Amino acid sequence: MNVLMLTWNYPPVVGGIEHVAQHTADGLRALGHTVRVVAPPLPNEALEVAAPSAPVSRARRKGIPCFLLHAVTAGFRLARHSRPDVLLCPSLTSAPAAWLLSRLLRIPYAVLIHGSDILLPRRAYQLAITPLLSGARLLFANSRNTARLLETRGLDPARIRVVCPGVTPPPPPSAHPTADILRVLDETAGRPTLVTVGRLIRRKGNREFIAHTLPLLRKLIPDVLLLVVGGEAKASLIHQERIRQQLTDAIRDGQHDHHALLLGRLSGADLDQIYQRADLFVLPCLDDPHDVEGFGIVILEAALQGVPAIATRCGGIPDAIAEGTTGLLVPPGDPPAMANAIADLLQAPARLLELGENARRRTLADFTWSAIAARYAAGLQELLDVRDP
Repeated sequence: MNVLMLTWNYPPVVGGIEHVAQHTADGLRALGHTVRVVAPPLPNEALEVAAPSAPVSRARRKGIPCFLLHAVTAGFRLARHSRPDVLLCPSLTSAPAAWLLSRLLRIPYAVLIHGSDILLPRRAYQLAITPLLSGARLLFANSRNTARLLETRGLDPARIRVVCPGVTPPPPPSAHPTADILRVLDETAGRPTLVTVGRLIRRKGNREFIAHTLPLLRKLIPDVLLLVVGGEAKASLIHQERIRQQLTDAIRDGQHDHHALLLGRLSGADLDQIYQRADLFVLPCLDDPHDVEGFGIVILEAALQGVPAIATRCGGIPDAIAEGTTGLLVPPGDPPAMANAIADLLQAPARLLELGENARRRTLADFTWSAIAARYAAGLQELLDVRDP
């Protein structure tokens, strides 16, 4: 296949959709397909990530309007020159350009849907995305829950394919962790340790966990420690909330200073050290009808390190955890259930090891990017086969 990817989200910018976009492009190329990429300008002083054989066409000016204009003009030029079989959008942000190019050039387009991108409760936004969803020949949902959300909007299930995100097994550490992280780990050595990783946004449920679950958990496991990794979502188009101060206040109000630490964004080497210390990964997401956890890629990233997970049963999280085999699911908004489930596992080290090893094996078998790219390729090829019987 010849694929033209139009993407607002692309490395070296760091983020979940950026990760998906790059590995989808690389994975399709590894399968023998041609992939050309149209993307926003590079951040200041950043270096391009693509190989010389697969250059990226970059917009010259910052901002979504300038990117969309570039995506249309550069996309039109590339499409006239190479005649792609399909246009691929890793998120809805680039779909307006794909919609227009599809109408001008009669090339079908496909969009990756992540969950919250179709739930933003703004009338203008909902009106804008309706033709973009309806015009796509294929919609890749990142979980079964996201697929159900699309079907609820009246979209034809025959045009929806569920393809969960993938993960890349980490290479051997090539950098040393920072002195600050080593000091934190030294000071907290030997304690039952929970870790949660992700942007500091409301739906992750960290404030509620600290305020309502951690007090119950401390009664059951007095020396428990929670490590919170992640920074504010300053670059998000959807999440404008600022949560870190709320977490700080919750730690102070609950007198959890020695039981919950906010570590901010970490380097790969530092995060490796955190995972090596962690007994259990927690993702206490809220069941918010307007902001859903599309899948929970961090669960798989922890699983690669042999760390099992406990999370709430909402959004696409049940696709990331094989319940009872690689981790546990509890109802959202139920602090006693979450505290009891965590305490039970922390007090059963053999069970923790079993779940962690199961999680690692499942992730390596089903969620590597080579396997995920093959599923994207199969969906796109099916789209083309239907178009050209």
